[in-house]
Amino acid sequence: MIFGLGYTGLRLARECLARGWTVAGTVRSAAKADALRAEGIDALVFAEGAQLPAARLAGLTHVVDTTVPGPEGSAVLPEVCRLFDAGVCPAWAGVLSTTAVYGDCEGRWVDESAPLAPGSPQARARVAAEAGWQAWGAETATPVQIFRLPGIYGPGRSALDQVREGTARRIHRDGHRTSRVHVDDIVAALRLAIAAPAKPAIYNVADDEPAPNPVVVELACELLGAPLPPLERYEDLAAADPRRRFLKDRRLVSNAKLKAALGWTPRYPTYRDGLRAILAAEG
Repeated sequence: MIFGLGYTGLRLARECLARGWTVAGTVRSAAKADALRAEGIDALVFAEGAQLPAARLAGLTHVVDTTVPGPEGSAVLPEVCRLFDAGVCPAWAGVLSTTAVYGDCEGRWVDESAPLAPGSPQARARVAAEAGWQAWGAETATPVQIFRLPGIYGPGRSALDQVREGTARRIHRDGHRTSRVHVDDIVAALRLAIAAPAKPAIYNVADDEPAPNPVVVELACELLGAPLPPLERYEDLAAADPRRRFLKDRRLVSNAKLKAALGWTPRYPTYRDGLRAILAAEG
């Protein structure tokens, strides 16, 4: 059961379906639900406060929460609690979170033992969601695993698309590098976690090479034969510019624990591998 069949959730659903799983998930519109049911995914229209049919989910074994939490935490956790009380008892739960929970680490490498210091309302909501799921896991003896993600990219959502759409920006900040992860490497990590013995855990899911924003855009332009957008300075960004928040925190995300615990190896260890593979797949 995947709460939130969005960019990453739908990628996971299709991978599990291809491997013989029975897959259900939630969407916001009846039209999307109909389209996904045609693929074989049991898509359910769900909004906060609604109730899902417990009888229809009686065989549920694994739950994944990909949704964006509110200030109080995960909006779907109350429904999971209700389903559990109704006898729908998964053996494992996975929660997609963000490495923004670490806050600004002044450019240092961080692993899962780093203290949480969220610097934005969005990151604080993720911390609340993590805590809520972990408390539910302890109360119900359900292994809950948290997957902290940096910037997600992949087909249809990468610097290549930004260059084509004319929205790509090269913004320089001295010493700033950003961790990223290809959506298919997230799916691979989740698949390995589901297959492994279930136990509570927290994993960073990131590629091997954090990189500055400008060099990623420059490669995308090179691959597409497109002109470079002008180089901007972080210090000159307006206070309300969303890119200022994105570039404010400085941290390099370690994936060593995930590799050691689950044998995960990123298929796309750098942004170069990922962007070239996306373009090659487009033909």
